[in-house]
Amino acid sequence: MNWKSKLQYDDGNILIMSIVITALLFATAFGYMKWASDERWDTAYEQATVQAYFLAQTGLIERGYLYLRTRKPSELPTATVYLPAGNVEDIGSHYNNKVVIVHTMGDQNVFQRTDTYDLYSTGRAQFVNHQLGNRNYGEPVRIERTAKMRAKLRSFSNYMYLTQFEETRFNETIWFWGRDTLYGRTHSNDWIGIKGRPVFYGPVSTSKNDFIRGENYNPYFEFPPKFKVPEVQFPKQAETLRSNSTIWIDDNGGERMTRVWLQGERGIYIYQYILGSIEPELYNPVEGIIFEQHESVQPWGAIFVDGQCEIYGDHAGRLTIGSSGDMWLVDNIRYVGANEENGYVGDNSPQAQLSFPHMLGLVSESNIIIKDNFVNGRANSVEGSDIIINAGLVALGESFTFEHQNDSWELYQGPAPDERGDIHLIGAVTQVRRGYVHRSNHNGTGYNKDYHYDFRFDVTPPPYYLEALDEEGHGLFDVVSWGELGQGD
Repeated sequence: MNWKSKLQYDDGNILIMSIVITALLFATAFGYMKWASDERWDTAYEQATVQAYFLAQTGLIERGYLYLRTRKPSELPTATVYLPAGNVEDIGSHYNNKVVIVHTMGDQNVFQRTDTYDLYSTGRAQFVNHQLGNRNYGEPVRIERTAKMRAKLRSFSNYMYLTQFEETRFNETIWFWGRDTLYGRTHSNDWIGIKGRPVFYGPVSTSKNDFIRGENYNPYFEFPPKFKVPEVQFPKQAETLRSNSTIWIDDNGGERMTRVWLQGERGIYIYQYILGSIEPELYNPVEGIIFEQHESVQPWGAIFVDGQCEIYGDHAGRLTIGSSGDMWLVDNIRYVGANEENGYVGDNSPQAQLSFPHMLGLVSESNIIIKDNFVNGRANSVEGSDIIINAGLVALGESFTFEHQNDSWELYQGPAPDERGDIHLIGAVTQVRRGYVHRSNHNGTGYNKDYHYDFRFDVTPPPYYLEALDEEGHGLFDVVSWGELGQGD
């Protein structure tokens, strides 16, 4: 991939900006020749100032941003990097090009990579002093301006909704339709199918050149959708999470199911039982326990289960749980202090979320599946209904979906209808293949969606969450701010 391709990103096109900057440089240079010949000091000074500014912008793009975009996350700098100077013929130069890591301590561990960088460049232009009576008449006057860009490595948590494939393995399109409302960034590498009037309050993009426009197509977009956006790559394994897990649980060659019971401020209770045996009660695990472990909450911790696992309970602290096998959601997964009915944080506004202390990531290298049990609405919500999920979800192997969809080939068949309530998700969903959470089988099977983006994820992901990469494994970056460096910066 050449340098121009590296300068493309979802929220705009740095390449276009680079071309515009170059055009402006040449335009101002052309104008300068005329104005300088008229011996207009003020105009020449202003002209050189503009040139210096755009030269600094050129340095940001062609040195700093390109440097970041040609590195894998593991290769990103941990200290200041100084980059070569550059020239734009007949116009000027840029120098003092550097990339500086931003250290945000806050409640993060010192070993947690921040993934945010400040880029600096100083542009230098000059003009000949033709001011009559000036003792430096006929000598060059040098003008310098310094520009700054802040760029942040994008992670899967920056998307409320992210997929590789929108079709099922049976070539069925799963549609966005009138019951769907999404609040954060939505992207698919595939064709997005839209029926009726779903509402997208966040940016929407696809790597294809259009949407599949279904019946009564009339979506609402808060921002114009973007097409032909570079694909986001999906790794097979969560390497960063695996290598940084402080607790590693083995399933003994597929013999055991691991349960992770989140117990709020009391910590985390982990235990196992033999797969195929009678399952212990969720909140009274006595019979069949093989392994148990108590752990205190770690501010920036990670747990990895080599095998299948079940997750449930109330969470305090900041944690990411990963598994190599299917991850089963067997009851509510709720932040301590969140609403007990729907998992909302205060009024669920970005302002209320940003001050909230707890955060959770759930990453499976296979599927994330809502268990069909009575607390989750089994048998048409005969004993309970709904499920709260306060977490960012990543399914690298397949999908986020639900158990027992009443397909004709399934041994277990629920009642008709088999409606199980609502999924109250406050977080984000990344999945290789979009999974069903509701079907038309049995006159209605599954869950309605009540999905809300956790806006904290756009600032800080859960610990050791997955980075968004291009096809060469290089990081994708979002430009947080960009402009001239003023006094006091």
